Amino acid sequence: MRYIALFFITIFCIFANYSKAQEIYLPATEAAIEQRAFNAPDRYSTNKYQLTQYLIRPFHNDYDKLRVIAYWVASHIAYDNYKYDNGRFNEKEMRVNYDILRSKAGICTDFAQLFADMAAIANVRGVEVVSGYVLQNAKAVKKWYHANEMPKDGHAWNKVTLYNGRKFFVDTTYMSRNRIGAGKKYKSSLKHKLELQKRMRTKEKINENIDAFYFDFTPREELKRVRQIHVQKKFVR
Repeated sequence: MRYIALFFITIFCIFANYSKAQEIYLPATEAAIEQRAFNAPDRYSTNKYQLTQYLIRPFHNDYDKLRVIAYWVASHIAYDNYKYDNGRFNEKEMRVNYDILRSKAGICTDFAQLFADMAAIANVRGVEVVSGYVLQNAKAVKKWYHANEMPKDGHAWNKVTLYNGRKFFVDTTYMSRNRIGAGKKYKSSLKHKLELQKRMRTKEKINENIDAFYFDFTPREELKRVRQIHVQKKFVR
């Protein structure tokens, strides 16, 4: 009788642990990720520690924690075309040095570093900032870039290696549809400064139209996508 009771107790424990594992590792729905990222209170938006803790609170696995962080960055941060224009850094000409969280603006290195910092706060290891080009072939690069316009490092994004060994890339810059100065040519940095100050003073505008493709992709998948849609050279790193 004792062995029968022990048998049923063992079976119960196995199923209990299985159910618990399923609850922990079952991926969150995209709706749940979006709701958490898009509705984050403004009071957390300038403190990456408080912001990260708020975003990841409902999620139990590293993958979902990275998703909600990426979705927040992509929906709240704008790419600053003035800071990096046609392969040239304009930081020396800028009249303001800004923090990416305060101004909700930055360039690809800012996006990638913020994502890596927030991942570290979330205690997700294996997230690093990488740079370069998808088009590694010299002939392909020359087709898209003029030699004088090609920046040395091209673009920055994040490489992720999860605890189970799975590897993929995250590019919050390309996920974001927010832009500052898109299609504009600034004669001076004063206009740029005023635009940044306006973003800091006013309530942040959330752009929910993000490109989810750039969370969890491989270089081969991206190159295939680039070839399919025939993007302009400025969008090819």
